[in-house]
Amino acid sequence: MQDDETGSGADAGPAATGGGPRRRWRGRLVVYALVILAAVGLGSAAAIGLTSHPGAPETGVSSQQVPGPQNNVASRGSLHASAVAARVDPGVVDVDAAIAYSGGTSSEGTGMIISRDGLILTNNHVINGSNQIKVRLVTAASKTQFTATVVGYDATQDVALLRISGPPDLRPVTVGNSAQIAVGTPVVALGNAEGQGGWPRAATGIINSLDKTISPTDESTGATETLHNMLQTDADIVSGDSGGPLANAAGQVIGMTTANASSSQTSSSVLGYAIPINTALAVAHQIMNGQASASVQIGLPGFLGVLVPQSDSSSPRQQAAQQRRQEQQDQPGSGPGSGPGSGDDTGPAGTGACTQDNSDTSVPATIAPATRGALVDGVLCTTPAADAGLVSGDVITTVDGRAVTTPGSLTRTMEGFHPGDKVVLGWQTAAGQRRTSTVRLDAAPAK
Repeated sequence: MQDDETGSGADAGPAATGGGPRRRWRGRLVVYALVILAAVGLGSAAAIGLTSHPGAPETGVSSQQVPGPQNNVASRGSLHASAVAARVDPGVVDVDAAIAYSGGTSSEGTGMIISRDGLILTNNHVINGSNQIKVRLVTAASKTQFTATVVGYDATQDVALLRISGPPDLRPVTVGNSAQIAVGTPVVALGNAEGQGGWPRAATGIINSLDKTISPTDESTGATETLHNMLQTDADIVSGDSGGPLANAAGQVIGMTTANASSSQTSSSVLGYAIPINTALAVAHQIMNGQASASVQIGLPGFLGVLVPQSDSSSPRQQAAQQRRQEQQDQPGSGPGSGPGSGDDTGPAGTGACTQDNSDTSVPATIAPATRGALVDGVLCTTPAADAGLVSGDVITTVDGRAVTTPGSLTRTMEGFHPGDKVVLGWQTAAGQRRTSTVRLDAAPAK
């Protein structure tokens, strides 16, 4: 099995089977104003959130700026990788996403310019967890970086739409029609190989299967997502290629590179997978039309900045016990009184200590006496929660007067809030004091 992510953070997407990327286990759920596991059906919780906060933020751009599929041009003769690259490269960008609250780590991937005013298509997993995204034009004489904003994303389809402003004379890629692709079609994969930047590396191959379903696995957490109708190729896809173009012999983009995996544990042959360009563009159109859904996020969600246990218990003490057991399982050899989970924290409960890293916390030694609510395991610095005075060991009990009964209840209640929304939080401190505060939500890292 070929691992598809290097230690440097260059990201080619999850491996299609088994050994997925080494994404860091953060040990806590960061509370967004959006259900974190967006692929899970939201049911009535979504309706409550949308009713309370109707509508989605405007994208600020027209859906007409997103191209539609175009008929594929019949290639003449054999495939010439250099000729394809010459046509496609001007529309390729390097993407560098700084991962929020992770100790300075980053993810490097690839993107494709799809409009002259700066719309960029990439994989959602390239920007997952990021709070600052930089884009470099690979054909520019200078190495100037441009800040990208998140127009929207669909985690279940692994598609994200970014936008940059400022660069003149952008040259979008030419798109083809993935519905017209047949097995045996010659292709070239272009991308930010190994996260090295600069001119894209060209890898040639053919489409050797259609409509593949793959299940990328995050080896850090064991979480698995399922992607359908993927194009399979034997082009040598490597880390950093994620979000880059898979082009036909005429230089038309017919897919977006997403994942790779060796075909067996003993074979050296490599399989790569790409999202059909028709699928990726359909998601981009939905985003541009402001059509938020259970899977499509328009813009960035609101952000509170507390870390809560991964527990479905209503008892804060039970939540703490479950989280402590989880920490001990994650670090074999650590037992009670040693290492993470021993009760040590970034500071004693109630001292106002916060954390810069969302994995740098452990279960608080002292927790609020509340019988129901969401236990706060940690508070991220410079967030609304930190400004409000929340600390590790507090228990959040209400949001805008609605009861919070579990950590999951907190995320579901927050669903539908946007950056800038004001929310009234109610919580109990480790000393048993009841407090309320109105907080103004920040923009969350991409998810």
